[in-house]
Amino acid sequence: MLTLKYFIKVFFSALILFSTEAWAFFEFSGYVADPLNVTSGNANPTYNFTVSFRAYCDSGCEGQDYRLALSDSDPGSQSPSSNVPDSYQADELSEFLISAQYSQNGNQGSLVPGEWTHSDSSSSFYQTTTNGTVTGSFTFTFNQNRLLQLEAGTYDFSFYIAGEDMYNTRHLDSILVTIPIVVPEFVQISGLEDVALDANDLSGNNLDADFGVCVFSNTGEVSIDFDSSSNPGDDFMLSKQGQCVNASDCVNYRMRVRTPSESWATYRRQGQRPNRGWTASAQQDCGGQDNMTLRVRIKGNDLDNIDSGVYSDTMTVTIRAQ
Repeated sequence: MLTLKYFIKVFFSALILFSTEAWAFFEFSGYVADPLNVTSGNANPTYNFTVSFRAYCDSGCEGQDYRLALSDSDPGSQSPSSNVPDSYQADELSEFLISAQYSQNGNQGSLVPGEWTHSDSSSSFYQTTTNGTVTGSFTFTFNQNRLLQLEAGTYDFSFYIAGEDMYNTRHLDSILVTIPIVVPEFVQISGLEDVALDANDLSGNNLDADFGVCVFSNTGEVSIDFDSSSNPGDDFMLSKQGQCVNASDCVNYRMRVRTPSESWATYRRQGQRPNRGWTASAQQDCGGQDNMTLRVRIKGNDLDNIDSGVYSDTMTVTIRAQ
């Protein structure tokens, strides 16, 4: 009788053990994302960050098939998952990213913002081989033109990563990732060129030469300053000798500036208008058009009683963000 009872208990215990069903899960545990420091230039920056997660089954197996997606909005968490959409909203991700890549212990692939890396009916998925925590690496290539449209400052570029195990009892999890984007003050002037003036062309009171430039700044406004190499730190001078030593060998000139929205202002010497602000373009190439006009002006009476010859100067133009 005692032996029979013992046999029944053992048999019943074994029956429970072998009827246990394996369940699969997916869960994120954290991420590491250093600041992205935006630099000047035209190269699209490459940025790397890591995300930790577990794609696992709880009994009778190790590891799990899984898939990933990037989203602007929160995909939430479901266990078991059901009615998972084929795509997510990803307008901001698409605006800022040129490409996105993923890698984890032999798993590699591209991610299209808003779309799953694998379709629901795919015959193969990403895989883990352990029920412990694993780390996946993401590589984003950012759109430099879009980054340069940001004003100077620090921004939180936030988005969601969704993960789903692909076992028959599927589970969906998501994690909010924030990448700090640090944008310093940028300023650039392009289109500067040599100009030539001929005293024989004087008509009226002034001898002028105009040329257009592109002035860009992510602060929206700049100051401008000029310095004459022939007479540094003082009135702008053209010289026959390279340096304005003798007044008889020099011709005074002025620099004038205007933009489509701001009227002419005159600069006669270095440091004359340190606080005068000018509107800059928010586009590095100014949309393909000049947004500032520079004018070299010689007053007619400054040409009186000078010797014939070639007078020249090298002008340094300094643009500062404001």
